[in-house]
Amino acid sequence: MLNRTNVFLAALLAVQVALLAVSVVTTTGTETRTVTPILSGIAIADVERLLIADNLENEMSFARGDGGWVLPDADDFPLDSAKIDDTLAKLAAMDTRRLVAANPANFARLEVKDDDFRRRITLQADASSTVLYLGGSGGANTVYVRRADENAVYLGSGLSAWELSTQISTWLNAEYVSVPGDDVLEITVTRADVQFNFLRNGEGWTYGGLSEGEVFEDTRMPLVLRNAATIRMQAPLGLGALAEYGLDDPPVVVDVRYRQLVEAPAEDGDETAEDEAATGDEPDAAPEFTEATYTLTFGATMADGDVVLKSSDAEYYVLVRDTVLNAFTNLVHDELVRLPAPDAEQAPESSGE
Repeated sequence: MLNRTNVFLAALLAVQVALLAVSVVTTTGTETRTVTPILSGIAIADVERLLIADNLENEMSFARGDGGWVLPDADDFPLDSAKIDDTLAKLAAMDTRRLVAANPANFARLEVKDDDFRRRITLQADASSTVLYLGGSGGANTVYVRRADENAVYLGSGLSAWELSTQISTWLNAEYVSVPGDDVLEITVTRADVQFNFLRNGEGWTYGGLSEGEVFEDTRMPLVLRNAATIRMQAPLGLGALAEYGLDDPPVVVDVRYRQLVEAPAEDGDETAEDEAATGDEPDAAPEFTEATYTLTFGATMADGDVVLKSSDAEYYVLVRDTVLNAFTNLVHDELVRLPAPDAEQAPESSGE
């Protein structure tokens, strides 16, 4: 049986444990804190503009349009609104629960200084702006975060600074040209000095520039086909053809002829045809195709090494990697052909003696 002293000591220990638990959860040092969102006072739905900058002086500006987020610096090119909204939601979910530092002397180590950070995020709503600095990571899927108007640095979870990329191609559908390679029928590459014409022939290709006795060496065709049929942009430029784009005297123009599948329109109320198709009683009709063409006009190589491109099938002028252009500028006739191997000299016939 416990005596009175033991009962008192047990009760005192329980009280100390309870006080310690409250201190760990709710205090830093001896200061009691209330946990609030880091972006308290800001309604994410009211954010009209989002700016993302890194420590290499790259900066992007997104604006909320009537139909979603757009790139105002490129004539409102549409962005991946779902991805941007998801990122804003993650920022809004960060709170002040995990205080890391409150002394500016620690900002450089945590990479959240005004002039030394991994990301600077600016949220503009109405006439006000809120700036966040995102720094290094305190663990998996976490980031040090500080509001520019405060000294407190917190450990936010659910996001990393690298997710807020300053590469615009990560925030949009970067596919600029996308045609199945098997559907391409003809590719014509025109340069100031020469023209190359490639025509599909069954499973292979023919080259229209062959001289007598030459044989097409088609080892370059996969590269030519890939860069003519599938192109990803680095960034959109806008709707207007500026003089600096160099499209008045393009180094390369590529014309692509391809086939498109014709989809038969569904007939309303034709339940019998649908039932037959479902049961397999009616044999599938042979696919029907139509032909179409598009033209790729390459322009100037810009300061960052990317190349201006305009497709006749697209509204926007864009930047693409120089490797796309090089696939066509590096074409050389002598590297596309070979001469047939000479016949081996016929051995003299034996007299049989």
